[in-house]
Amino acid sequence: MEEAVEVAKQVESNSHLSKRSIFDTIAMIMCMNVNKRNRSRIERRFHRLEQSNEKFSCEIRRILKSKIDNMSEDTTKDSEQPSAVASEKSSKGDSCLSDGKNSRSPLADSWYEFNEPAPEKIEGDLYYTPSYCLRTHSKNNNPADVQTQIWQCVFAPTQAVGEMITSDVVATCGGSSVCFIDVTTGDVLLKYNRSTKALASENLYALAWSTLEVVCDETIDPDDSNGDMEKKKKFERGSVVAAGGGKSTVVLLDVEAGFCYHMFRTVTTKANAIICSLLFHPKKQSWLFCGHEDGHIEIWEVGKLYRPNYSKTECMSLMTLPAVSGDAYNLSYCQQLDLLLAGCDSALLVYEVDLDKVSRGERLCVTKVDLPTSSFDEKAANVVDSIVLVRDTVLAAKCALHARIYVMDVRRLMQNRLPLTTLKNVDFHITVGLDDVLSLEWSNTDNYYINMGADPRSCVLVCGDDKGSLWLYDLHAVINGDIASPITEAKALKTPLRPTAMLLWPDLDDPEVEKTGKLRLDSYDIVVDKCCISDGADHVVAVTSNNMVCIWRRGRPHPDN
Repeated sequence: MEEAVEVAKQVESNSHLSKRSIFDTIAMIMCMNVNKRNRSRIERRFHRLEQSNEKFSCEIRRILKSKIDNMSEDTTKDSEQPSAVASEKSSKGDSCLSDGKNSRSPLADSWYEFNEPAPEKIEGDLYYTPSYCLRTHSKNNNPADVQTQIWQCVFAPTQAVGEMITSDVVATCGGSSVCFIDVTTGDVLLKYNRSTKALASENLYALAWSTLEVVCDETIDPDDSNGDMEKKKKFERGSVVAAGGGKSTVVLLDVEAGFCYHMFRTVTTKANAIICSLLFHPKKQSWLFCGHEDGHIEIWEVGKLYRPNYSKTECMSLMTLPAVSGDAYNLSYCQQLDLLLAGCDSALLVYEVDLDKVSRGERLCVTKVDLPTSSFDEKAANVVDSIVLVRDTVLAAKCALHARIYVMDVRRLMQNRLPLTTLKNVDFHITVGLDDVLSLEWSNTDNYYINMGADPRSCVLVCGDDKGSLWLYDLHAVINGDIASPITEAKALKTPLRPTAMLLWPDLDDPEVEKTGKLRLDSYDIVVDKCCISDGADHVVAVTSNNMVCIWRRGRPHPDN
């Protein structure tokens, strides 16, 4: 047993070993005492590896882990000390997925805690009343600007809530600006606008909100008689928003201070590289995932907030995840399984994120997921233009031109993957059929880039369309099993689940537009580019292609209004 462990450590820590040396190492382990069933399984895997020309570091580590776990089980049986842990490992077979709740890397933030709220059923119906419609991203503050597109909106995360920022604050980005709006009052609390002419031409498409450790130099007056002044470093966490878009530029905003404190480019070799998506790592919040138009994803270390001397801020690239398909439209992170999910131009990609591997620049395992083909057009490509986690392991994915939203269990999904050696930069493959997912009825629009939002507490999912309408789905009964579906390992429903509620675009009077002689806003297609929903589903926010932020409040309208 000790010899097997040492061999495993050697293979895992020495990336310079040749292919032949690694094969010999595995062969040596295979010759050790194993039961017949596991030996044949390892032999088959070993044979597949010999036939392949790819690099198999992840595959090899999984074989070694399976082998060592089996040896641990045999050793325990020989010593007549049965162990539930050994039995659990054996039942997992060759899975190399970690459970993020039970394993913790020393690189993770010390304050990190997985605290997903328990599902809570909304009392009453999903009736919402439009509260405010704001035109906040106008170019040159033109009140009649109906051309600027607003691309993203996100509510303040729980860890960012403080004296200035409440859970009712939403951030939006579009054109060259980022706005922070209180949804209860409709007040714009803060607006950042790229000032110079060259920068103002770069549209912002992506937005992410998190907190970073603050290092604050505070000058204090000691009580000693000489009266010398000294500096004391004060540590806390500060609210930070990252926004990105054209020319691969990321801007970092200190929300409490109210300004942009740093900018950097993720790609310096391409003049027009576009950032499509941004996401802070939930367990290491100074790490920022940046998805690009060409499909590659970069991981950046953005450091700490050094107040008031922001000149100490340093950002550096940690590693690049190679492109598998074009346009990394959306990014989400499953914390329990440590998986980065990417909705891309031709597939859903799943990256197994190991903090230690990222810090060492080692390659991550990649799984390619092919979602069901369109029932309207079998030749339509699986353009996964929106993904969102309804719960930490329950994923909703939308493919353009499918008129469906697919909801699936990520854990069950990963259990069905198979090794793949024919596609570059991909280790595993999963083909998902309609029997494997819960299908939701949605618009048959041919528009792309319509992004969903979800609230893990209420399990409400929302998605707009190209008519200004919002489709709301209350999935609480699906999550807790009251409605049988593949989410709870039951059979698929015969027909797609219809929306629980529909919010139609309100009839607006727009005097500023009428003054300029322009057509009314509803004369155009009102494409809802993104929706988000507050914790507990009290408010829904939608941003549109016509420079409009629309806020809905849950409940019936007041009789006086």
